[in-house]
Amino acid sequence: MRATCRTIALVLLTSSATSLAAKPKPIVPESASGTTRVVDERARRHVAAGTLRDDLSAPAETPELTALHAAEREVFLPALDPNRSSLPPSVHSPVRTDDNVPTIDDSGLPASAATTPSAPPPVTRPDWTAKLVLSDLPVRWDARLVRYLEFFKNDPRGRNTFSVLYKRSGRYRNQIQSILRKKGLPTDLLFLAMMESGFHNTARSAAGAVGMWQFTPAAAHSYGLPIDRWVDQRLNFTQATEAAVDYLADLNQRFGTWELAMASYDMGYGAMTAVIKRYNCNDYWTLSHTESALPWEATLYVPKIVAVAIVSRNLEAFGYKDLATDTPIEFDEISAPAGTSLATVAQAAGVPAQEVVALNTELRAQRTPPVLTKPYMVKIPKGHAKACEEKLASVRAKEPVETYTVRFGETLDNVAEERGTTTAKLIALNGIARGESVSGGSVLLVPKAKEGTTSDKLELTERPRMVVPSREFRFDDKRRVFYRVLTGDTLDAIAKAFDVSTNDLRKWNEIDPAARLFDGMSMQVFVGKDDELSDVRYLEEGEVHVVGIGSDAFFAKLEKEKGFRRAVVVAKQGETLESIGKRYGVTPKIMERVNQKSRKDALAAGTKVIVYLPAAKATANAKPPAGPRAH
Repeated sequence: MRATCRTIALVLLTSSATSLAAKPKPIVPESASGTTRVVDERARRHVAAGTLRDDLSAPAETPELTALHAAEREVFLPALDPNRSSLPPSVHSPVRTDDNVPTIDDSGLPASAATTPSAPPPVTRPDWTAKLVLSDLPVRWDARLVRYLEFFKNDPRGRNTFSVLYKRSGRYRNQIQSILRKKGLPTDLLFLAMMESGFHNTARSAAGAVGMWQFTPAAAHSYGLPIDRWVDQRLNFTQATEAAVDYLADLNQRFGTWELAMASYDMGYGAMTAVIKRYNCNDYWTLSHTESALPWEATLYVPKIVAVAIVSRNLEAFGYKDLATDTPIEFDEISAPAGTSLATVAQAAGVPAQEVVALNTELRAQRTPPVLTKPYMVKIPKGHAKACEEKLASVRAKEPVETYTVRFGETLDNVAEERGTTTAKLIALNGIARGESVSGGSVLLVPKAKEGTTSDKLELTERPRMVVPSREFRFDDKRRVFYRVLTGDTLDAIAKAFDVSTNDLRKWNEIDPAARLFDGMSMQVFVGKDDELSDVRYLEEGEVHVVGIGSDAFFAKLEKEKGFRRAVVVAKQGETLESIGKRYGVTPKIMERVNQKSRKDALAAGTKVIVYLPAAKATANAKPPAGPRAH
């Protein structure tokens, strides 16, 4: 079941020219913020291999599942006797036991007939099942189905697993079955969710599947469950159930039987299609008994769901007469404006905040998104809608917030400084996780600016120093601005932000396009004199102190930072860098690095040599050694 919906992503990458992924529809932030699903019809038609059911009739591992899978390995796949050879007795062992006696390495037996699909042996329906009410899913009296019924009836592990999962099903059963009925699908498909997540709405798998129905991001996008930093609609059990029902309907439309549709939900419809073609067989039960046709888990997935459905319709017959279920989750919905925290909603409704949070697990920051095309429908405990709607506006007024679009090159600290708040406050307001980066274009909630204040650029108490190449560039129709590199920036991204070519940006800053950029580097950019750059954090030339590499200002700063005095001396005939450095107390290694020559090479008379005079000598000698000061 960990392949559920996930194969959509694989097929999107491997399909032909008609692939869904050729031109995927972008996830629009506004649609991600609402509760209306935006469905990719092209994706659905791809899954259904043509006409949709709607066209014809319009109307992660959890503890319990882990234990169930462990029991299945024993019940359905008994371990071999360790004292018994894994080879049939008619096949000679390829291992030579006596070097003096030749052995036969090939028995010459024909290939096993198990590789050819053939109908599984008929199973007589057990007498004890004669009075059972059957599922509205197709029932084939396969050996595995019978074994599962016995497992849930007699095995303590099966009884415990069913009791826990069936009890939890009460929270969502009515709502799921209502959606299934509305779409005209078998209501016992409810139990597919039991095998996917154990009815844990927040279940997650290592493969990246999330929610009760275990959608991956790619499948979620195709079926109208947007995901961004504010919402993950896979965790909205209403929306996710509607998406899963659509997906199951499309699988049934594609394959024609519910057995193949359910198995495809588990193993992926692309893999199932390939199996059907490879074995030239479209009967699930036959394929499930054919060697290597289906994954082992998929051979158990369908009979397990059907068995649970039958047990649920015959609780007394299976010994669960007194098994109670959890109370159904019931709720009201109220419309909340953008940026409304769930704590605020709870306060207005007069209920504990954790109850509202539990009903709206899709809101990743526990707050409605900051950008909405229409109010967000927030779930609250049933019976509190009227009170909440009456008080929400007044409660929200106590926490005034507004939106702020992060500029390219801007950090959270920059935003906090500009808005007169703290980084910690921004993190709390926006539910920013540890290690999460906030990039240009992200919309954040910030404290509303007080009247009389402005969010314009702050006055700089000290102009930042920008180091530029020694080569000068001048353009009559352009102005020079400066950008400070952030971790993760690329040359292409910076060029795009300023609407200049990557090649020009590389040339202006003497950058190797194959090398990484590092946080703190600066870029000079030449843009049009009237270019508007409101979505980029930058500095005008008059706001910085420009320092050319090799200039007096450059070396003056270097001297101050490194604690030396730069001077130039004139070499005598035959002197070397090593001998000159020794005279001034400078190591041969530094002399080589500064002058880019070997320490041992004899110098011609009059050669100018740069010496980084140590601080102690610079103090003792008021004047630098004879020779003109470089630059």
